[in-house]
Amino acid sequence: MATSTDKVFMEGALTICRQGIEAGQTPFGACITRNGTILTTAHNNVRNETDITAHAEVCAIRKACRTVGDIDLSGATIYSTTEPCPMCFAAIHWARIAKIVYGARIADAAQYGFNELLLANRQLRELAGLSIEIVPDFMRDKALALFEDWQTLGGKPY
Repeated sequence: MATSTDKVFMEGALTICRQGIEAGQTPFGACITRNGTILTTAHNNVRNETDITAHAEVCAIRKACRTVGDIDLSGATIYSTTEPCPMCFAAIHWARIAKIVYGARIADAAQYGFNELLLANRQLRELAGLSIEIVPDFMRDKALALFEDWQTLGGKPY
């Protein structure tokens, strides 16, 4: 279940996503928090780094791990403008992040031309027998607006 604090942290993901769009990146952003504090935010850097794995969630996990000096992010929450793809979901699992809050869905990204594996986070959680909390469709309208903004600027999916 989402809280009022979740809104503040999702705004962090939305803001960094907008910055990424303005820098020519694709419309994905993430914010990682723990104990009520933002550890980091990151936007997608696939094109900038010429690295197909440089999704917002993976970039945020890398930065958060460096921030805390450990690969264990137990108790953390990740706020993502779009439902994490299976690769990002696996990284979230391996980092031991406890909760995922996301706006748009994987299917929404696919509708904008992204080459997505249409496996929902809830399906992945169920298949793996995980207990990670998932809060879908949080601030969905604002997350979807990012795709529109990106498309208006001539963004190209991968």
